[in-house]
Amino acid sequence: MNKYIDYLKSSIWAKITLALLGIIVILGIYCFVQLFIYIPTNIMIIAIVVFLILMGLLWLSHFKVPKVSLVLEVIVCACLIVGVFAVNKVTTFTGKVTETNEVETVQIVALKDSKITRDDAFNKLTMAYLQEDDTAYTRSSEILKENNKTVQKEIPYKSMETAYNDLKNQKVDLLVLTNLSKSDLSSVDENYSDQIKVILSKDYPFDSVKAKSVNIAKEPFTIYFQGADLSSGDNINSVGRGDVNILLTVNPNTKQVNMQVIPRDLFVYIPCKDASSKLSYSGWWGGIQSSIASIEKALDVEINYYAKINFTGLTDLVDALGGVKVYSHYTYNAGGYNFVKGYNDVDGPKALMFARARKMLPLNERSRGYQQMELIKGIFTKFAQEPTYNHAMSVIDSLENNFTTNLPKEDFVKAYQIVLDLLPKLQTMENHSIEGEYKWHNDEVNSNYLYYFYPNDGEIKAVKERIDNVLNGK
Repeated sequence: MNKYIDYLKSSIWAKITLALLGIIVILGIYCFVQLFIYIPTNIMIIAIVVFLILMGLLWLSHFKVPKVSLVLEVIVCACLIVGVFAVNKVTTFTGKVTETNEVETVQIVALKDSKITRDDAFNKLTMAYLQEDDTAYTRSSEILKENNKTVQKEIPYKSMETAYNDLKNQKVDLLVLTNLSKSDLSSVDENYSDQIKVILSKDYPFDSVKAKSVNIAKEPFTIYFQGADLSSGDNINSVGRGDVNILLTVNPNTKQVNMQVIPRDLFVYIPCKDASSKLSYSGWWGGIQSSIASIEKALDVEINYYAKINFTGLTDLVDALGGVKVYSHYTYNAGGYNFVKGYNDVDGPKALMFARARKMLPLNERSRGYQQMELIKGIFTKFAQEPTYNHAMSVIDSLENNFTTNLPKEDFVKAYQIVLDLLPKLQTMENHSIEGEYKWHNDEVNSNYLYYFYPNDGEIKAVKERIDNVLNGK
């Protein structure tokens, strides 16, 4: 011991390399602690053993050849610093995307070119709200009170169309928008958000979705992919219409997979309203838990997990991957883009149009469902084929604020491994839609006259059989 102390006293290189060893130990311990929940135990043990051997070698070189040790330690330290940066990014990302507390954003809005601001007094203004919307009056009153505002008059309307027209004609100054009234308004004017500005708003929380957890590395499971449209706004946890609804069922033992698109206009029971309406509205009115409950009841299946992405997230994800190659079943033009039958290279904006276009396609909503499933295949394929550090960091950046899931953090590595293992199946699996017809009638939740999708006889049974066959390894 004395000999070592004398060695430290006599050599500046010894002091420097010892300090670097201490830094390496701290950085290594930090990385192991942070990665513990993500990495399987056997791999973690191997990694720790390798690290200890490396530390032993660095200790010997520090004691025997400190100048050589300095070079080695600087390299190791630099690698660990990069590792710490990556680990921090991963833990921040997983923390954000697994934050599944959805909210309903209630807004008090005015016309876009109105001079009204949140700093003005409202005592000379009139405010309209939907009469049949139970929460519109109570929550708007609460928002006004919390912002020390009062309006001259609150006017109930029997229809959002009339209220919206009166807002545009300046017969009222303000309009209350809840999820229910937004769904009514969207049927009147899909681009209503371009005509208004938000003056005051507040988020009201929904219950988090409880996962039906399984060991995804060993047990079959079904994950629900929801693509939320612009109705959810910029906040991924703000509920909105489920514009894309896809079930992916995976059996990790038999390597079977099934992808099933569900029409957004499917007429389904919506628990939070105790009535039936469009599937897309289920998520708007009751959050993703409501969407899951509606799908499970309609198809008689069980959904284990969900993953939700918005339009911004999809665009940024594809761009982060450097674009993807996606197969189109049709040749057509949409949004200024040309798609040919066969494989197309798409960037983010083009991929979004590929996923959204439907009116020019031969089967409308069903055709769009086929295209959406092809896009998912393309994204899986690109990331699995090029799982580089830069791609991983870019993907994290693109999804951090635009993606959420109730898949546990500790299963993320398992999920990635499953994608790698099943890539050939994911690339070649058959896309499944639902055949049926559209019917027009009054909505059970409100009085709107809307169109709904009704499956043909035997279609729901066929969907369940395909999913059950994968789950049961048939």
